[in-house]
Amino acid sequence: MRDSIKKLVIVTIISIIILSAFFLGITSNLLSNFDIKIVGLVSIFSVSIIVICTIFVFLVSKNVNTTLEALSQTIESIIDDNPKDIFSTIEDTMLSKLQSQVIKLSDILKSHNIRQRKEKDDLASLISDISHQLKTPLANLNIYNSLLLDTSLSDDRRIEFTKNMQSQIEKLNWLMESLIKMSKLETGIIKLNIKNQSITQTVLQAILMVSPKAEQKGINITFSSEKDIICNHDTKWTQEAIFNILDNGIKYSPDNTEIHMSIIKYELFCRIDIQDKGDGIIESDINKIFTRFYRGENSKNIDGVGIGLFLSRKIVSQQGGYIKVKSILGRGSVFSVFLPFET
Repeated sequence: MRDSIKKLVIVTIISIIILSAFFLGITSNLLSNFDIKIVGLVSIFSVSIIVICTIFVFLVSKNVNTTLEALSQTIESIIDDNPKDIFSTIEDTMLSKLQSQVIKLSDILKSHNIRQRKEKDDLASLISDISHQLKTPLANLNIYNSLLLDTSLSDDRRIEFTKNMQSQIEKLNWLMESLIKMSKLETGIIKLNIKNQSITQTVLQAILMVSPKAEQKGINITFSSEKDIICNHDTKWTQEAIFNILDNGIKYSPDNTEIHMSIIKYELFCRIDIQDKGDGIIESDINKIFTRFYRGENSKNIDGVGIGLFLSRKIVSQQGGYIKVKSILGRGSVFSVFLPFET
Protein backbone atom coordinates (compact mmCIF):
# COMPACT_ATOMS: atom_id res chain seq x y z
CA MET A 1 0.00 0.00 0.00
CA ARG A 2 2.75 2.48 0.97
CA ASP A 3 4.80 1.62 -2.13
CA SER A 4 1.76 2.24 -4.37
CA ILE A 5 1.20 5.69 -2.82
CA LYS A 6 4.87 6.62 -3.26
CA LYS A 7 4.75 5.62 -6.93
CA LEU A 8 1.52 7.57 -7.38
CA VAL A 9 3.00 10.76 -5.89
CA ILE A 10 6.15 10.51 -8.03
CA VAL A 11 4.15 9.93 -11.22
CA THR A 12 1.82 12.83 -10.39
CA ILE A 13 4.70 15.27 -9.70
CA ILE A 14 6.33 14.32 -12.99
CA SER A 15 2.97 14.72 -14.77
CA ILE A 16 2.51 18.19 -13.22
CA ILE A 17 5.97 19.25 -14.36
CA ILE A 18 5.39 17.95 -17.88
CA LEU A 19 1.93 19.51 -18.17
CA SER A 20 3.21 22.80 -16.77
CA ALA A 21 6.09 22.90 -19.20
CA PHE A 22 3.78 22.00 -22.05
CA PHE A 23 1.27 24.67 -21.05
CA LEU A 24 3.92 27.33 -20.62
CA GLY A 25 5.47 26.43 -23.96
CA ILE A 26 2.19 26.88 -25.80
CA THR A 27 1.02 29.98 -23.99
CA SER A 28 4.37 31.75 -24.22
CA ASN A 29 3.77 32.38 -27.93
CA LEU A 30 0.00 32.99 -27.76
CA LEU A 31 -0.39 34.80 -24.46
CA SER A 32 1.72 37.45 -22.91
CA ASN A 33 -0.43 38.07 -19.93
CA PHE A 34 1.26 36.77 -16.79
CA ASP A 35 -2.07 36.31 -14.97
CA ILE A 36 -3.37 33.97 -17.61
CA LYS A 37 -0.33 31.76 -17.24
CA ILE A 38 -0.79 31.67 -13.48
CA VAL A 39 -4.43 30.67 -13.88
CA GLY A 40 -3.41 27.93 -16.27
CA LEU A 41 -0.85 26.55 -13.86
CA VAL A 42 -3.36 26.62 -11.01
CA SER A 43 -5.88 24.82 -13.20
CA ILE A 44 -3.34 22.14 -14.10
CA PHE A 45 -2.40 21.74 -10.45
CA SER A 46 -6.07 21.44 -9.42
CA VAL A 47 -6.79 18.84 -12.05
CA SER A 48 -3.71 16.93 -10.94
CA ILE A 49 -4.89 16.97 -7.32
CA ILE A 50 -8.31 15.70 -8.36
CA VAL A 51 -6.67 12.91 -10.36
CA ILE A 52 -4.45 11.99 -7.39
CA CYS A 53 -7.40 11.86 -4.99
CA THR A 54 -9.44 9.76 -7.40
CA ILE A 55 -6.62 7.27 -7.89
CA PHE A 56 -5.87 7.25 -4.14
CA VAL A 57 -9.51 6.49 -3.24
CA PHE A 58 -9.52 3.73 -5.84
CA LEU A 59 -6.33 2.18 -4.49
CA VAL A 60 -7.48 2.44 -0.83
CA SER A 61 -10.86 0.97 -1.69
CA LYS A 62 -9.21 -1.86 -3.57
CA ASN A 63 -6.72 -2.44 -0.76
CA VAL A 64 -9.48 -2.45 1.89
CA ASN A 65 -11.51 -4.94 -0.10
CA THR A 66 -8.44 -7.15 -0.49
CA THR A 67 -7.72 -6.92 3.25
CA LEU A 68 -11.32 -7.67 4.22
CA GLU A 69 -11.34 -10.63 1.86
CA ALA A 70 -8.13 -11.96 3.42
CA LEU A 71 -9.58 -11.51 6.91
CA SER A 72 -12.70 -13.33 5.79
CA GLN A 73 -10.55 -16.21 4.53
CA THR A 74 -8.74 -16.34 7.89
CA ILE A 75 -12.01 -16.49 9.85
CA GLU A 76 -13.42 -19.05 7.41
CA SER A 77 -10.36 -21.27 7.90
CA ILE A 78 -10.82 -21.05 11.69
CA ILE A 79 -14.50 -21.99 11.38
CA ASP A 80 -13.46 -24.98 9.26
CA ASP A 81 -11.06 -25.95 12.09
CA ASN A 82 -8.05 -25.52 9.79
CA PRO A 83 -6.44 -22.15 10.66
CA LYS A 84 -4.25 -20.76 7.87
CA ASP A 85 -1.73 -17.92 7.74
CA ILE A 86 -3.32 -15.71 5.09
CA PHE A 87 -1.05 -12.77 5.98
CA SER A 88 2.70 -13.19 6.17
CA THR A 89 3.88 -14.15 9.65
CA ILE A 90 7.41 -13.03 8.76
CA GLU A 91 6.50 -9.37 8.27
CA ASP A 92 5.83 -7.37 11.42
CA THR A 93 2.61 -5.76 10.19
CA MET A 94 -0.63 -4.92 11.94
CA LEU A 95 -2.52 -7.40 9.76
CA SER A 96 -0.18 -10.29 10.62
CA LYS A 97 -0.50 -9.38 14.33
CA LEU A 98 -4.28 -9.26 14.02
CA GLN A 99 -4.28 -12.66 12.31
CA SER A 100 -2.10 -14.15 15.07
CA GLN A 101 -4.36 -12.75 17.81
CA VAL A 102 -7.52 -14.08 16.13
CA ILE A 103 -6.00 -17.57 15.83
CA LYS A 104 -4.84 -17.47 19.47
CA LEU A 105 -8.31 -16.42 20.60
CA SER A 106 -9.78 -19.29 18.60
CA ASP A 107 -7.38 -21.75 20.29
CA ILE A 108 -8.30 -20.41 23.75
CA LEU A 109 -12.02 -20.77 23.08
CA LYS A 110 -11.49 -24.25 21.65
CA SER A 111 -9.47 -25.29 24.71
CA HIS A 112 -12.18 -23.89 26.99
CA ASN A 113 -14.87 -25.84 25.13
CA ILE A 114 -12.83 -29.06 25.33
CA ARG A 115 -12.35 -28.56 29.09
CA GLN A 116 -16.07 -27.93 29.61
CA ARG A 117 -16.94 -31.02 27.56
CA LYS A 118 -14.50 -33.12 29.61
CA GLU A 119 -15.94 -31.83 32.90
CA LYS A 120 -19.44 -32.62 31.66
CA ASP A 121 -18.39 -36.14 30.63
CA ASP A 122 -16.63 -36.67 33.98
CA LEU A 123 -19.73 -35.58 35.86
CA ALA A 124 -21.93 -37.91 33.81
CA SER A 125 -19.47 -40.74 34.42
CA LEU A 126 -19.41 -40.01 38.16
CA ILE A 127 -23.21 -40.00 38.37
CA SER A 128 -23.34 -43.28 36.45
CA ASP A 129 -20.72 -44.86 38.72
CA ILE A 130 -22.47 -43.70 41.89
CA SER A 131 -25.80 -45.01 40.63
CA HIS A 132 -24.20 -48.37 39.90
CA GLN A 133 -22.58 -48.55 43.33
CA LEU A 134 -25.81 -47.64 45.14
CA LYS A 135 -27.97 -50.02 43.13
CA THR A 136 -26.77 -53.29 44.73
CA PRO A 137 -27.04 -52.38 48.45
CA LEU A 138 -30.41 -50.67 47.91
CA ALA A 139 -31.73 -53.72 46.04
CA ASN A 140 -30.51 -55.98 48.86
CA LEU A 141 -32.16 -53.81 51.49
CA ASN A 142 -35.42 -53.97 49.55
CA ILE A 143 -35.23 -57.77 49.39
CA TYR A 144 -34.44 -58.18 53.09
CA ASN A 145 -37.20 -55.74 54.01
CA SER A 146 -39.73 -57.79 51.99
CA LEU A 147 -38.57 -60.99 53.71
CA LEU A 148 -38.86 -59.45 57.17
CA LEU A 149 -42.46 -58.50 56.49
CA ASP A 150 -43.30 -62.20 56.33
CA THR A 151 -45.09 -62.94 59.64
CA SER A 152 -44.31 -66.65 59.38
CA LEU A 153 -40.55 -66.01 59.39
CA SER A 154 -38.67 -67.79 62.19
CA ASP A 155 -36.78 -65.79 64.80
CA ASP A 156 -33.42 -67.16 63.67
CA ARG A 157 -34.04 -66.15 60.06
CA ARG A 158 -35.36 -62.77 61.18
CA ILE A 159 -32.14 -62.14 63.13
CA GLU A 160 -30.04 -63.27 60.16
CA PHE A 161 -31.84 -60.97 57.73
CA THR A 162 -31.68 -58.09 60.20
CA LYS A 163 -27.90 -58.52 60.47
CA ASN A 164 -27.64 -58.60 56.67
CA MET A 165 -29.64 -55.38 56.47
CA GLN A 166 -27.33 -53.80 59.04
CA SER A 167 -24.35 -54.82 56.92
CA GLN A 168 -25.86 -53.23 53.80
CA ILE A 169 -26.69 -50.05 55.73
CA GLU A 170 -23.09 -49.83 56.96
CA LYS A 171 -21.86 -50.33 53.40
CA LEU A 172 -24.12 -47.52 52.17
CA ASN A 173 -22.96 -45.25 54.98
CA TRP A 174 -19.30 -45.94 54.19
CA LEU A 175 -19.92 -45.41 50.48
CA MET A 176 -21.62 -42.06 51.05
CA GLU A 177 -18.84 -40.88 53.36
CA SER A 178 -16.22 -41.89 50.78
CA LEU A 179 -18.09 -40.12 47.98
CA ILE A 180 -18.33 -36.96 50.08
CA LYS A 181 -14.59 -37.06 50.80
CA MET A 182 -13.85 -37.68 47.13
CA SER A 183 -16.04 -34.80 45.93
CA LYS A 184 -14.56 -32.40 48.49
CA LEU A 185 -11.02 -33.26 47.46
CA GLU A 186 -11.77 -33.01 43.74
CA THR A 187 -13.61 -29.68 43.99
CA GLY A 188 -11.02 -28.14 46.31
CA ILE A 189 -13.52 -27.55 49.13
CA ILE A 190 -11.09 -29.15 51.59
CA LYS A 191 -7.79 -27.34 52.07
CA LEU A 192 -5.06 -29.59 53.44
CA ASN A 193 -3.48 -28.35 56.67
CA ILE A 194 0.14 -29.20 55.83
CA LYS A 195 2.57 -28.80 58.71
CA ASN A 196 6.09 -29.94 59.56
CA GLN A 197 5.24 -32.78 61.96
CA SER A 198 5.91 -36.42 62.82
CA ILE A 199 5.04 -38.78 59.97
CA THR A 200 5.92 -41.67 62.31
CA GLN A 201 3.03 -40.80 64.64
CA THR A 202 0.69 -40.40 61.67
CA VAL A 203 1.53 -43.90 60.41
CA LEU A 204 1.14 -45.42 63.89
CA GLN A 205 -2.28 -43.79 64.20
CA ALA A 206 -3.34 -45.29 60.85
CA ILE A 207 -2.19 -48.73 62.06
CA LEU A 208 -4.26 -48.28 65.23
CA MET A 209 -7.35 -47.42 63.15
CA VAL A 210 -7.10 -50.59 61.04
CA SER A 211 -6.03 -52.97 63.83
CA PRO A 212 -9.53 -54.31 64.69
CA LYS A 213 -10.07 -55.47 61.11
CA ALA A 214 -6.59 -57.03 60.99
CA GLU A 215 -7.24 -58.92 64.24
CA GLN A 216 -10.44 -60.42 62.81
CA LYS A 217 -8.36 -62.09 60.09
CA GLY A 218 -5.43 -62.89 62.36
CA ILE A 219 -3.15 -60.57 60.38
CA ASN A 220 -0.16 -59.18 62.25
CA ILE A 221 0.96 -55.65 61.36
CA THR A 222 4.62 -54.91 62.08
CA PHE A 223 6.33 -51.52 61.90
CA SER A 224 9.93 -50.34 61.71
CA SER A 225 11.53 -46.93 61.42
CA GLU A 226 15.00 -45.52 61.95
CA LYS A 227 13.73 -42.74 64.23
CA ASP A 228 10.90 -40.27 64.62
CA ILE A 229 10.83 -38.75 61.13
CA ILE A 230 9.46 -35.24 60.62
CA CYS A 231 8.06 -34.07 57.28
CA ASN A 232 5.45 -31.68 55.91
CA HIS A 233 2.02 -33.35 55.70
CA ASP A 234 -1.60 -33.12 56.78
CA THR A 235 -2.05 -35.58 59.66
CA LYS A 236 -5.74 -36.33 59.23
CA TRP A 237 -5.76 -36.85 55.46
CA THR A 238 -2.43 -38.68 55.37
CA GLN A 239 -3.84 -41.08 57.97
CA GLU A 240 -6.80 -41.57 55.64
CA ALA A 241 -4.50 -42.35 52.69
CA ILE A 242 -2.38 -44.87 54.63
CA PHE A 243 -5.47 -46.40 56.27
CA ASN A 244 -7.02 -47.04 52.83
CA ILE A 245 -3.89 -48.79 51.57
CA LEU A 246 -3.65 -50.85 54.76
CA ASP A 247 -7.34 -51.72 54.60
CA ASN A 248 -6.87 -52.78 50.99
CA GLY A 249 -3.92 -54.99 51.98
CA ILE A 250 -5.95 -56.67 54.73
CA LYS A 251 -8.83 -57.37 52.32
CA TYR A 252 -6.61 -59.15 49.81
CA SER A 253 -4.30 -60.95 52.26
CA PRO A 254 -5.00 -64.50 53.45
CA ASP A 255 -5.82 -65.04 57.12
CA ASN A 256 -2.97 -65.34 59.62
CA THR A 257 -0.40 -63.56 57.45
CA GLU A 258 1.67 -60.43 58.04
CA ILE A 259 1.73 -56.86 56.77
CA HIS A 260 5.00 -55.03 57.31
CA MET A 261 5.30 -51.22 57.35
CA SER A 262 8.45 -49.13 57.36
CA ILE A 263 9.54 -45.51 56.94
CA ILE A 264 12.77 -44.60 55.15
CA LYS A 265 14.22 -41.09 55.06
CA TYR A 266 15.76 -39.80 51.84
CA GLU A 267 17.23 -36.40 51.06
CA LEU A 268 14.07 -34.90 49.56
CA PHE A 269 11.36 -37.48 50.37
CA CYS A 270 10.31 -39.83 53.12
CA ARG A 271 9.13 -43.23 51.90
CA ILE A 272 6.39 -45.25 53.62
CA ASP A 273 6.28 -48.90 52.54
CA ILE A 274 3.22 -51.12 53.09
CA GLN A 275 4.07 -54.71 52.21
CA ASP A 276 1.49 -57.50 52.26
CA LYS A 277 1.57 -61.20 51.44
CA GLY A 278 -1.62 -61.30 49.40
CA ASP A 279 -2.31 -62.70 45.96
CA GLY A 280 -0.60 -59.80 44.20
CA ILE A 281 -1.85 -57.59 41.39
CA ILE A 282 -2.02 -58.46 37.71
CA GLU A 283 0.53 -56.34 35.82
CA SER A 284 -2.10 -54.88 33.51
CA ASP A 285 -4.08 -53.69 36.55
CA ILE A 286 -1.26 -51.84 38.33
CA ASN A 287 -1.79 -48.62 36.37
CA LYS A 288 -5.57 -48.83 36.81
CA ILE A 289 -6.05 -49.61 40.51
CA PHE A 290 -5.94 -45.91 41.47
CA THR A 291 -8.78 -45.12 39.07
CA ARG A 292 -12.11 -44.21 40.63
CA PHE A 293 -14.38 -47.28 41.13
CA TYR A 294 -11.93 -49.62 39.39
CA ARG A 295 -11.93 -53.26 40.55
CA GLY A 296 -9.17 -55.58 39.35
CA GLU A 297 -9.66 -59.00 37.80
CA ASN A 298 -8.66 -60.78 41.02
CA SER A 299 -11.00 -58.71 43.22
CA LYS A 300 -14.37 -59.93 41.99
CA ASN A 301 -15.04 -61.98 45.11
CA ILE A 302 -13.76 -59.31 47.53
CA ASP A 303 -16.15 -56.78 49.02
CA GLY A 304 -15.37 -53.21 47.93
CA VAL A 305 -16.24 -50.42 45.51
CA GLY A 306 -12.84 -49.14 44.34
CA ILE A 307 -12.67 -45.76 46.07
CA GLY A 308 -10.00 -46.27 48.74
CA LEU A 309 -6.91 -46.29 46.53
CA PHE A 310 -8.31 -43.48 44.41
CA LEU A 311 -8.65 -41.34 47.55
CA SER A 312 -5.14 -42.29 48.70
CA ARG A 313 -3.55 -41.21 45.43
CA LYS A 314 -5.56 -37.96 45.44
CA ILE A 315 -4.53 -37.11 49.01
CA VAL A 316 -0.85 -37.89 48.47
CA SER A 317 -0.63 -36.03 45.13
CA GLN A 318 -2.20 -32.92 46.65
CA GLN A 319 0.68 -32.88 49.14
CA GLY A 320 3.26 -33.02 46.35
CA GLY A 321 3.87 -36.76 46.73
CA TYR A 322 3.21 -39.90 44.75
CA ILE A 323 2.60 -43.65 45.17
CA LYS A 324 4.49 -46.52 43.52
CA VAL A 325 3.43 -50.17 43.44
CA LYS A 326 5.45 -53.35 43.01
CA SER A 327 3.62 -56.66 42.93
CA ILE A 328 4.31 -60.32 42.21
CA LEU A 329 1.39 -62.67 41.67
CA GLY A 330 1.10 -65.14 44.51
CA ARG A 331 3.71 -63.34 46.64
CA GLY A 332 2.10 -60.01 47.55
CA SER A 333 2.46 -56.31 46.87
CA VAL A 334 4.42 -53.31 48.14
CA PHE A 335 2.78 -49.87 48.12
CA SER A 336 5.36 -47.09 48.55
CA VAL A 337 4.10 -43.65 49.54
CA PHE A 338 6.54 -40.79 48.89
CA LEU A 339 5.99 -37.50 50.70
CA PRO A 340 8.31 -34.49 50.23
CA PHE A 341 9.99 -32.82 53.16
CA GLU A 342 9.10 -29.45 51.64
CA THR A 343 5.90 -28.70 49.69
